[in-house]
Amino acid sequence: MSLLATVYSLVLFSILAPNAGAMDFDWHGDFRAETNWLFGYSNGLTSPTAPPGYGNGYFVPSNGDSPASFQNLFLRLNPRAIVNDNITVYSELWFGSADRGMFGSDQPTSSYYYSTSTGNAAITAKTFYSELATDFGTITVGRAPLNWGLGLIYNNKGGAFDRLPSTGDTIRMVTKLGAFKFMPAMTKYRLGTNYGGSSAGPGTGITQGGWSGAADYTVGLTYDNPDEQIDLGVMFMRRLAGLNAAIMNPLAVDTLPGNTSSAGYQYNVWDFYAKKKSGIFTLAAEVPLITGTIGSNTYSTVAGAVNLDAKVNDHWNVKLDIGSASGNADLGAGSTPTQVTAFYFHPDYRPGFIMFNYNLANLSDGSLSPYDNPVTNARFLAVNFDYNLGKWNHGMKWIYAIADKVADGVAGNLYYNSRDRGYKTEQAGVAAQSNGLGFELDYLLAYQWDESFRLGLNTGLFFPGQFYAFSNSATLNTLKTVFATSANFNVKF
Repeated sequence: MSLLATVYSLVLFSILAPNAGAMDFDWHGDFRAETNWLFGYSNGLTSPTAPPGYGNGYFVPSNGDSPASFQNLFLRLNPRAIVNDNITVYSELWFGSADRGMFGSDQPTSSYYYSTSTGNAAITAKTFYSELATDFGTITVGRAPLNWGLGLIYNNKGGAFDRLPSTGDTIRMVTKLGAFKFMPAMTKYRLGTNYGGSSAGPGTGITQGGWSGAADYTVGLTYDNPDEQIDLGVMFMRRLAGLNAAIMNPLAVDTLPGNTSSAGYQYNVWDFYAKKKSGIFTLAAEVPLITGTIGSNTYSTVAGAVNLDAKVNDHWNVKLDIGSASGNADLGAGSTPTQVTAFYFHPDYRPGFIMFNYNLANLSDGSLSPYDNPVTNARFLAVNFDYNLGKWNHGMKWIYAIADKVADGVAGNLYYNSRDRGYKTEQAGVAAQSNGLGFELDYLLAYQWDESFRLGLNTGLFFPGQFYAFSNSATLNTLKTVFATSANFNVKF
């Protein structure tokens, strides 16, 4: 156990010791630090000219050609209390932010002249839940991690550099029947600002609909056969939410013509997952299908990802990653839409080091996450070669992507901007948008010092496609090759 973990164990034990009895405590966790540089990420010095309300397409602002440079410090502790043979209490404490805990910045306090802090919430309880073993299954109650399949909807795989892991306030039961697991659950995400009825909008005091939170009602069934090396699963989810709950909502605000400010969303998800290993190959796939409504509009979409992993020998590993996420189609001028089709992967599903990882448009706004760039409105192919030499690991990746939906260039029509999740009006003189998202080349180097300490260096070149030249004006964005590098280290204990 590390010195830091020992100190926190002693503090917690001193608080709980009078009531601890025979409880056992154990700890694990990880600490990480990284620094990032991105060059050439902007495509202009000033915003393209556009009338108010038209939007600026996929313009990326910048203060000149200076590189974006930011760092991250993050500590995660996972204390566990074993109460007895049937009850275990888990938690996960965050020191800093997994995506924005910066060296020397973050949210300053009044003492910033004399010291550096991590803002108003220095320690966050990301999870805290209890598992109760009974004769009919294991019951989980509390703020628990959520994970399913490849991680397209629920993603909490415990990766050292995951940024936005899925959690929710959950009541869940897992019943095992031979090779099958049956898992009913109810998960809440947000209560809102009132205990009853519609809630007051934040900071306004005005009663609004759409602030009443979100809830998932799920039933999962899995089949795991180690002898045949096959895993199968299907999860049914019924999601009920207010408009602004922002849990897998393809519209950040109510921008669809014909909707009202009180419109919420409710839909069903059938999420299929399969994994099969045969010889040197491992094939896995996840396909979610969604039907329901967003406001007065039908929500119907499908997404999918397929991973093929081939362990050629003790040194070489080849991976193929294919995925598709729908976008929203253009709307005719003055028309009222009837259907929404956009789908957003979970942002911790990252096919590339730059593409679908860094949000380049957010680099000019410190209040937004630089990593909120999920796969959406895209079809991609990624090929990865890993060469392992024991402590040293070399990774080479190539990724190519095209857009599913584009702006048609017809003045007065509405196009969907997948970055800010809203419809914009196309102005006159704008050419139709290309579907090429571009391609990327990455090189990843890692050195495993020992079983606890890992050093890494990631570099990449992103060649943006003409899709990003669209500025919703007569002047196209000037595209540049983006170079990014990240040096990092991670300590697990």
